[in-house]
Amino acid sequence: MRVPGPLAMLLLDARGRAIAGNIAAWPADLPADSRFRRLDLTRKDRPGAETFALIASPLPDGHRLLVGRSLEEQERLTRTLTTSLLAAVGLSLVLAVGISLVLTRTIAARVQAIADVAGAVAAGDLTRRVALPAAGNRDAFDSLGDALNAMLARIESLLDELRSVTDGLAHDLRSPLTRMKARIDRMARGGDQSGHEIAAIGHEADALLAMLETSLEISRVEAGIGRDGFRQMDLAALVNDMVEMYEPLAEDNGVQLTALAATPVPVHAHRELLGRALSNLIDNALRYGASGGIIEVAAEATAGGARFSVADHGPGIARAAHGDALRRFGRLDVARPAGGAGLGLSLAAAIARLHGGALQLLSNRPGLRVTIDLPGEG
Repeated sequence: MRVPGPLAMLLLDARGRAIAGNIAAWPADLPADSRFRRLDLTRKDRPGAETFALIASPLPDGHRLLVGRSLEEQERLTRTLTTSLLAAVGLSLVLAVGISLVLTRTIAARVQAIADVAGAVAAGDLTRRVALPAAGNRDAFDSLGDALNAMLARIESLLDELRSVTDGLAHDLRSPLTRMKARIDRMARGGDQSGHEIAAIGHEADALLAMLETSLEISRVEAGIGRDGFRQMDLAALVNDMVEMYEPLAEDNGVQLTALAATPVPVHAHRELLGRALSNLIDNALRYGASGGIIEVAAEATAGGARFSVADHGPGIARAAHGDALRRFGRLDVARPAGGAGLGLSLAAAIARLHGGALQLLSNRPGLRVTIDLPGEG
């Protein structure tokens, strides 16, 4: 009897003689108990032993039947899968190590680039910046580079401002100190002008103290001091109060000072600091723009928050000189005859930045319009 494929079968009679099948002999000590077993057998038509999953069962009249299926194909498939899996794991490990090396080198290069910039800045080159892609996909290192560049730009700006302050102080302190020394020398030589000289020295000292106090106030504002004083307030009411306070001085100078703030403009701000900024702007307008005869102080709500402005009809400031006008001690030549330390606009701009806003110098055609935009509460 021919048994196909991977099957094995052996039928024995009651005396143990083979009736049919392709197995050479009944395995020794194999009971016919109908239980599955795994056993090595030799088929008549195949050389060598093979592993079978088989079952041996008793039949009527003492016959026994053994039926099994070769596991060689299954084991071969298992070995193939195992080999393939090991190969895949090995390849994955190689790829993982390769990718890790590439990523490590890439990350190390990006970190080193940032470290190089930081080292150059620490060595004194404040112009260095982290190189960033012009466009395309951006990653966390690009975001870090953006933040670092913004910080470095701010540091460079502050140091430039510090140099400007130092130069300005050196320039603006030299003249009054020289005048004070000359007056003291005249007093030491004697004469009948002592009272006049002492009064003049007192005025010079007061001007120096005011300049230093304003410079310190700008530094405090730029350091963020005052944020805890933010409250809900009406910007229009502040404008009306300041105009009312300055009206007598404006009348003495032949200037019509007008408030354009009829509607309440609620903002979340530091009232005293905004009052200081507005006071500086009105002072500047009265000092440099009084020749126009009219100064308008306005407050209004905007789509992004609120805005107040001071506009005059005087000579104004050339657009090319706006940067100098906003810099500390950045007095313009046209302004020098009228005195002042060149700190008023700088302080107003610093107060605007403290509130998250911005100060702008615009042409009033003719004259100058200074606006401060404040953000909304959202």
